[in-house]
Amino acid sequence: MSASTPPRQYLSSTIARRGKALLNQQCWLWGQDIKRAEGNLLLVHGFERLRPPDGLSGSSQYTLSLPGNLNIRLWGFGIYFGAESGIFLNRFEFMPREASMADLWQARDMTGLPRARNLSLLVQILRWIGAYEAWVLCTLGVEYRKSCLCGWQGGNVTRPDLIPEAWRVLALLVEGSSAPHQPSSGAADCRASDSKGRLTYS
Repeated sequence: MSASTPPRQYLSSTIARRGKALLNQQCWLWGQDIKRAEGNLLLVHGFERLRPPDGLSGSSQYTLSLPGNLNIRLWGFGIYFGAESGIFLNRFEFMPREASMADLWQARDMTGLPRARNLSLLVQILRWIGAYEAWVLCTLGVEYRKSCLCGWQGGNVTRPDLIPEAWRVLALLVEGSSAPHQPSSGAADCRASDSKGRLTYS
């Protein structure tokens, strides 16, 4: 490793499992927001939709521009966050990967990406998701989010009223784990995981 290359930061297996479950559920919720009978909630929130070109199958992409030249891009298969370069998270693999801003339509277009060396963008997007979910609860109430989860069959469910807090807690755990070495799976890490889990999962 050259002196100019930053050391790689790692996620513990506990954080990765929790993130994978939360992100899979979140992508389902965004899908329900898109299909909302009263109107597409992502568009209400300011996202711009771009459908696949004619003759090409795939997932529509939703892009939201943020201050600082940052962008959030959502597909049914994952999420991108950054500027011209940033990170991509596959909904079934909570592993931030280095990616570039591009118009893509299928998950296979994001295969083979290298792992991100720095977790700072990951922390930011986790906090944004928590803020989005808080906005949903404030705007439409907890009953709306409950209805979105009626058809969920993806495993563990995070209670609708606790989803914003679950994302904030996950961001704190990722931020605390940002270190240039592989974190241990010692007792202290397990105790922190257990106490946070009781706050975020039903």
